Order: sequence, then structure tokens, then C-alpha cells
Amino acid sequence: MTTLQVGDEGYPACLRQIHDPPARLFVQGRLPAEEMIAIVGSRRATPYGLRVAYRLAADLSQCGVVVVSGLARGVDAAAHRGALSGPTPTVAVMATGLDRIYPPEHADLAAQIARTGALVTEAPDGTPPLPSRFPVRNRIICGLSKGVVVVEAAARSGALITANMAGREGREVFAVPGSIENPLTEGTHALIDDGAKLVRDVDDILEEFPTLARVHARARTYASARADRYAHARADSGPQETALRDVWELLDLDIPRHHDEVATQLGITAAELNRRITVLEMGNYIIGDAGGLRRRGPAS
Repeated sequence: MTTLQVGDEGYPACLRQIHDPPARLFVQGRLPAEEMIAIVGSRRATPYGLRVAYRLAADLSQCGVVVVSGLARGVDAAAHRGALSGPTPTVAVMATGLDRIYPPEHADLAAQIARTGALVTEAPDGTPPLPSRFPVRNRIICGLSKGVVVVEAAARSGALITANMAGREGREVFAVPGSIENPLTEGTHALIDDGAKLVRDVDDILEEFPTLARVHARARTYASARADRYAHARADSGPQETALRDVWELLDLDIPRHHDEVATQLGITAAELNRRITVLEMGNYIIGDAGGLRRRGPAS
């Protein structure tokens, strides 16, 4: 564990600029030098929200941007996992001490993050997950980041607190739209109404930071490679990996099937199905939204 005082050379300059920077940081791992973008959202995220968080984080990582989040259930965890799928480290900001991983089921995820990136907290060892610590933690998330992307947030949520903090600190605020029938999009749609930028893909985020020439060069290279992958996937008869093909073969070109129906027929958990869906969507094999899944046709 490393301790950084606010005046130390290694203390993040971006964080030092907020109106109330933490006097000290406890760090496990290594704080990356690359630019950082936060992805936050609901702990009770829908499959759509989890897929979007994973995909945006994976794309940002491929472009050389560090994804920051809070290690919480739902969107945070999906964002960390998406970032870990790419080449750039990720940073988790904790409300507890470094010796109190919360939620406890994310201990393995935290260990993966610390191997290449960092776990960060201002709370000393032994600090439990007190409710009052999470809003305080959120200022560090936005302080480390050039911008904050909100993926699914109810009208009153911690993710909105982070977004509002980011706005007050002069950081960019982004929001992912969703179904008008989903209460978890009330907060994100309100942010868009208030001027947050609507996000459809990673390019909507990166274009707000024109000075990041290195990131944009990597983004162009990645976009070209991604287009080649998608073209190949469309021409292919289907995914080759058995676990992915099992899902793909249950789907129709025109009539969507619900996630629950697919999971039940395959005898797998919703979490495992979501993992397979994410890979299939990134490979351009399927189209999924609002709980329905169908194959992507040659002209889709």
C-alpha cells in the first residue's frame, strides 16, 4: 500500500484541482498516468445497462483511456470488467479501507484491478462501508476524471450525485439514453435535459476532448479494426465458440426472444447469459435491447 499526501509529487494533479481534495490517498497498485474517464450508474442495472457499461469501458480501454468507477454492484462492476478486457488499466475508488473490499463478492475483481491499475481510497484500513462514506467517495471519482459517463440512474441516486459534482468541478458530463419505461433512465434523461451530452458510442465521449491526440489516433486505429471484425462476423455463419453458438442458435432473425427464456432453455444463470450476450454483441452476431434478442442479419 502507498500513501500519497495532497502535496506529494505523485498525487493526481486532476484531483488536486477540486475544491475539497482528500488530504491523503491510500493506493493499492499503481495509479496510471493515462487520462481518465469515469463510468457510473445503478447498482440494480438492467442487462442493457450492464452491456452498455461493459462495451463503453472496453472501447475506452482499447483507445488508451483509463476507466474509473466505484467497484459497486451493477454498472460499476461491468465498467471495470469491460476495461479489464482491454489493454489500459482501470481504477476503483473505494468508500472503505483497502482491507475491507465492498461488496465482498468483488474481492477477485478488486485483485484483478490492482494487478495492473489501482484501488484508491481516502479511508484508513478498518473503515467499514458506512452509507455516509459513499457520497464523499464520489467526489474522488469525478476529481480523477476528465468526464463522467452515467449509465442508468434513478431520479435520486449516487450516480447523479457524482454527475452533479462533476458539473460543479467543470468536468464533462455524459449520459446514456434508455427506455422511457425504465425508471433507471429517469436520472440519465434528466441529465440530458440539463445539458449532459447524449452517448451512443465511445466516439461521442472522445470528441469532447480534441486535445487528446494520442487517444484519437488509437481510437481511429481501433475503429478500423472493429469495422473489419464486424464485417467478418456478418459474413460468418455464426460464432465458433460453443458457449456463444448455443445462444446464437436459439435466436431468430426477425422475432426477438426474451433473455429469461434463453437463459432458462440453456440452463444458465442470467449473469452468464449477460456475459455471452456482451461478447456476441461486440462481435456483431446479435442485436439486443429492452430484454429481447435476435440474430443480426447480413444487412443489419
